[in-house]
Amino acid sequence: MKKRDFLKNCLLTTAPLAIGVLNKLPLEMLNSDIHKLTIGNANCTIYKDLLFNYKATDYFINAEPNELESYLTKYNINPDQINSPFIAMLIELDDRKILIDTGSGYSNTPISFRGRTFPLKGQLLSLLSQSEVDNESITDVIITHFHPDHIGGIYSDGKLNYPNAKFHVHQKEWDYWNTNKSINENPLFQLFVEKNIKPLSNENLSFVKQDEYEIIPGITSIIASGHTPGQIAILIKSGDESILYTSDSFLHPIHIEKLNWRTNYDNDHKKARSTREKLLNISITENALINSFHFDFPGLGIAEQNESNWKWISKA
Repeated sequence: MKKRDFLKNCLLTTAPLAIGVLNKLPLEMLNSDIHKLTIGNANCTIYKDLLFNYKATDYFINAEPNELESYLTKYNINPDQINSPFIAMLIELDDRKILIDTGSGYSNTPISFRGRTFPLKGQLLSLLSQSEVDNESITDVIITHFHPDHIGGIYSDGKLNYPNAKFHVHQKEWDYWNTNKSINENPLFQLFVEKNIKPLSNENLSFVKQDEYEIIPGITSIIASGHTPGQIAILIKSGDESILYTSDSFLHPIHIEKLNWRTNYDNDHKKARSTREKLLNISITENALINSFHFDFPGLGIAEQNESNWKWISKA
């Protein structure tokens, strides 16, 4: 699947299907698209903005066919339909409300691009309202990277959805998408950057420059390049508990078991592979729960290590 096909399908999809109750964590289920948990004193809410379907040929592009078939059977995967949620996380800690990523966006006016129109029907804003969170009360928005399913909800029809928030982005990601370094990226992706990222230069914008940086007390960004040049993961720590938001470093649990299996969506596989191992080791060192953007909703689990091998243990 080419990126243009990915985005076309993504924008035409609305969030469906209840997945179930997390029964191994202290969670309050508001509905099938909202899950709450606590990390120390931090109240965390995970929202399902959309559900999209991918193909195995794009998720595991260098896998040996027989071995891939074995893994698809193991995970009971239809190779033409791998369900993948798009999510966002809200962290309520002390007097701050921190939103990580903004979903694919909602607009009354479809995007027009090269003679075609694409409706934006992400439901994050609606879900925030359902959980009684005023979008104007968000104090901080952290953008992990600039792909459409993470930045599409910054603006709606030209209006900033989080007008009182400080926006945190990594300098490497900003520089990549705002220079000719990204000239070969999908033009529709570039359009999303034009509409949702560049206008932030006139807003309350803060650049992360370090590989590791405590953006807010208890919330640390960790450079996680490879998927994009300036992608970041987010480590949330409160008391003796922690959770690691890995963004798009892993697109499926198989990528934890098979670190060398490439995807069609990574900018630099060598760096992406290194990032995978780096984040897994951090999760062990920090004894952290993992939240992975594209895993079955709500994408919560842990990674277990046996010598040089890793295994995903879902907590859903």
